[in-house]
Amino acid sequence: SSGINAEYGAFEFETEATQHKKRSINMSSSAHQRNPWVAVKFGGTSVSSAFTWGQIANHINYLLSCKKRVCVVISALTQVSNRLEKCVEEAIASEHGSRESFEWICQAHFKLATELALHDDDLEPLKKLFKDLKKILDGISLLQEASPKVRARVMAQGELASTLLGIQILKKFGLANVIRLDAREILKSTTRENQQEADRYLEALVIPTRNPQIVEDLCVGHDVILTQGFIASTPRGETCILGRGGSDTSASLFGALIGAEKVEIWTDVHGMFTTDPRDQASARLISTITYREAEELAAMGAKVLHPRCIGPCQWAKIPLLIKNTWDPSSPGTLIVSPENINNSENKELNSNSNNSTDIDKTPTSPKKSYADQSAVMAVVRRMNQTLISLSTLEMWGTSGFLAKAFAQFEHLGISIDLVGTSQSAVTVTLDRIPGGVNGEPFQELIKRLKNLGQVEVVHPCAVVSIVGRKIMNVLHELGPSLEV
Repeated sequence: SSGINAEYGAFEFETEATQHKKRSINMSSSAHQRNPWVAVKFGGTSVSSAFTWGQIANHINYLLSCKKRVCVVISALTQVSNRLEKCVEEAIASEHGSRESFEWICQAHFKLATELALHDDDLEPLKKLFKDLKKILDGISLLQEASPKVRARVMAQGELASTLLGIQILKKFGLANVIRLDAREILKSTTRENQQEADRYLEALVIPTRNPQIVEDLCVGHDVILTQGFIASTPRGETCILGRGGSDTSASLFGALIGAEKVEIWTDVHGMFTTDPRDQASARLISTITYREAEELAAMGAKVLHPRCIGPCQWAKIPLLIKNTWDPSSPGTLIVSPENINNSENKELNSNSNNSTDIDKTPTSPKKSYADQSAVMAVVRRMNQTLISLSTLEMWGTSGFLAKAFAQFEHLGISIDLVGTSQSAVTVTLDRIPGGVNGEPFQELIKRLKNLGQVEVVHPCAVVSIVGRKIMNVLHELGPSLEV
């Protein structure tokens, strides 16, 4: 039998074999199912040293002691994804294929294995992966080119390697009840109309769905799952990746899939700030924020989270917590719905009231809900943006002009970020362009737009954004800050 989630276009199949497997799960496994899941993601800097792996093991043990099951999603070791990109470029540039980046990647993994005193036998699967990666790079050298499909295969090796090493590390720390799963067998991408090949394989989209049984069938008898961020598979079973920073999205997708009670993102910063603390020392940590505000911050330039990470958690109504691996006792940033923020504030208010005497109590005016309060949450910026301005007097009084202009972007699979219009001009910004500004899609776009009017391109440029709630109510206060 099969079921179809029509709203999200997700298919869930249940075969006779699957039904039999369900019936065969013993009582011990049923006990495991009663323990809720927590999905935790650790970034590249968090999986690159013996110290941080000790922190990871300690946190997993803590969650297990709280009667939780743990789905651990990890990134590639720090700088490995960058080096994999260089591997491809080095292979294309030389018939014999430069091995500098490849050797660096191998040494980084083996150095970590040495720090943790892993045995050679534990590293055999990792050595085989590197041997297979070398074959792919040799093929690129012979062809002197790499398609997006091949690039996705290369880029996926970082997370596959980190989990092959990671499962041995966790066992070294005494976590024997852990199983490594291949995320490509679980997360499936979806295709879109007019989707460029680069987007299909290098910026894949996975629709969130809830189907815990998929994972339950793969991890029977295990309390801890270790799997890869960043990677998935296409409907045809080919390797694809979710875009740089996509491991955050993987964690939230896994959290939604298994119905986790919480998703945690462990990284090398304390959470979301009112602005980039590297640029402004007075930046303040945001303790609690809504899904929508966090998504705006991530989309507008905050580097803490991938913008697509928020959606699956919001869809599944799962709290998302950002924490610092190097400072686990810090509070971090909690991302929830406005209703949950209101509930927590009410609990705090009631607690304070219960601790006061009758003399202390004075009438207070009703407090506005979180969503009704005007506030500026943060100021963020994005660098290396592209601005296109299309101007023509034909816009004046002509119906359908903007539709004609925007249709050119759709036909070429280029997503518009911000839009500004006047009586005779429309200006848009682009955050990510398939192939970049020198690629064929962008060059064709400019050619088509020139048939509609005068085109001006500014690249690179920066976008500065103010994120908050009901900002219209406080614009008069922001005025002096915007004077230049």
